Amino acid sequence: MIESSSSFLKSSIPLYHNAVKSVIFKCAELLMGIFVFKLFSLVAARSGQFASYLMFTEDYIQRTLYISSRGLSRAGLVVIAFSLLNIVFSLYGTLLWALDSPGYIFKATNATVADYDFQRNSNPPYIIQLALNRSQLEGITEKLPQVVGSELFNPGLNYTLTGKVTNGHEAPEIISPTRQGGIGARIWLDSDGFSVSPDTLSMYPSIGKIGDATFDTKCVRFDGGSAVWNCTFDNAFAIEYVETGIGMPEVSVGKGGGSALMTQVFTVTKGKRRHTFSQATLKVTMLTSPGDPFARGEVTDLVRRTWSSNKTEQKNPLIGNIVDGIINAQNNDLSYLFGANAVGNDNKSALQSEWGFYTPQNNNNSQYSIVSITSTNMTLIRSEVLDKAPEPFEKCERSNFQNEAFGGKVTKTDCAASKPAVEKQVFYGQVDTAAMMIIRGLGARRPSV
Repeated sequence: MIESSSSFLKSSIPLYHNAVKSVIFKCAELLMGIFVFKLFSLVAARSGQFASYLMFTEDYIQRTLYISSRGLSRAGLVVIAFSLLNIVFSLYGTLLWALDSPGYIFKATNATVADYDFQRNSNPPYIIQLALNRSQLEGITEKLPQVVGSELFNPGLNYTLTGKVTNGHEAPEIISPTRQGGIGARIWLDSDGFSVSPDTLSMYPSIGKIGDATFDTKCVRFDGGSAVWNCTFDNAFAIEYVETGIGMPEVSVGKGGGSALMTQVFTVTKGKRRHTFSQATLKVTMLTSPGDPFARGEVTDLVRRTWSSNKTEQKNPLIGNIVDGIINAQNNDLSYLFGANAVGNDNKSALQSEWGFYTPQNNNNSQYSIVSITSTNMTLIRSEVLDKAPEPFEKCERSNFQNEAFGGKVTKTDCAASKPAVEKQVFYGQVDTAAMMIIRGLGARRPSV
């Protein structure tokens, strides 16, 4: 489980049962009633209205008769004011219940998660699904801290995430790249070649030749810690690109059509060194049926809006090249893929984006055409030294392997899916997909988001 030093707003006196709250609210209501009675008793005494003072202890019928007999005199006004305030403050307990959402806050202070570790939910959800309503985006944005922070603590603790994150003495640590050729953008973590990156081989199909169709690998060009590819290929390869999950190395937003945004936090641990990453992956698709080709205008609109929200950046000449590649592939009954990856943020971030047009086939018949645009930003946010290195979850005698954890709990290893070890079998460490949010409802599949 990732421990965070992030601060949040919390209740200094958490109350776990409504019966306890009811007693406290009733006491507050009684004290408020006593305060009103003493205040008006003082007013009546100072003004010499002793008859009015006696009316404070009578019922509302007696007070009404007294007020009607005295009229709008000072004595009558004192009793009227007391009666009205007494009615209002008799509802003070109800007011406290109305304000009690989700818990009564005696005093708001800042604290860290570690301060209230004893109240942590032992089994919090690590996957959050959020369906967007395009007409209520502003309201959803305001509720995000509440949605993300739900069920982190046991019921009774009133807290609000502040969004402030501090690394303290656990700043991200990287090293210079240990390799340069044919690898693309990576975040290097140690001198043994330990690194993390998006899927930098996603541009290649698993099989380079299908029937008479051949994938030309010369369309891919690596340049040190970056790569760029501009490939046009036969539709026989298209189905593999459509069915490839997006967002690796940890959790994927899925394959096929549909648009979604995934953000996740995951850790990788080797020995006693643990590194925490934040990843955001956007997938936007646009689908059409055979015989109903995409118009250049709608492809251009989609590419521009997924390129950047900045109007100036939307004029980048590469956008025109990508649109030309998609339209040319469509006109020639081919598939197309353009993409690039690079490092940034002083080598602490790896970014990869792809713009693809695919026409999957079945028995040489086109099933549909899809424009698929994906973008992944992976950033190292923390490095730390653990007191104890992770141990293998189970024995694995055939291959190099690692533990796989979800939400801080180790559930399995990747032993069965790993290739047999060439030399000595090695335990790599542990990968933990600690928290993830998937946002759907970004728009319709056709014509665009």
